[in-house]
This record gives sequence, C-alpha cells and structure tokens, in this order.
Amino acid sequence: MGLMDKARDAAKKGADMAQRGVEEAKTTGEKAMVKRKATAVAAELGDAVYRQRNGEAGLEPEVDRLVDELRSLRAELERLHAEDAPA
Repeated sequence: MGLMDKARDAAKKGADMAQRGVEEAKTTGEKAMVKRKATAVAAELGDAVYRQRNGEAGLEPEVDRLVDELRSLRAELERLHAEDAPA
C-alpha cells in the first residue's frame, strides 16, 4: 500500500469518526430538548391539577391534553434512548 493509499484511508477514518461525533451530538441535543419540554409539560400538568383540586372547574380537557403530550414526549425520549443503545 502506497503512501497516498494510507493517507486516503486515514482521512476516511477521520471523516467517519467526525460524522459519528456529529450524530451523537445531535442525538444528545434532541434528548435534552425533549427532556426540557417534558419537564415544562409536567409543571403545567401539576399546576392544572393543583388548580383543579382547589375547585377550579373545566380543567379536565387541559389535563387530558397535557397527559397526552407528556406521554408522547416520554415515548420520544425512550425512542431516542433505544437508538443510542448498542445493537
């Protein structure tokens, strides 16, 4: 194998490693975003339930919406974790 072949292989390996790093960073960023959204929705849900327990009427649709949204976000987070898991 000539010097040019070795240089080409080294460059390809470097590019592959860089691409993997970019993909990992993207997934980590997505996870952080989903976690922040889930935390915010959970806080909204807690507030709605608190208001409901204190006698405010008509909050059932809001509570249902927030529960559905939180379920969706948690499922998305599980999906992202599963993608990271070694095969």
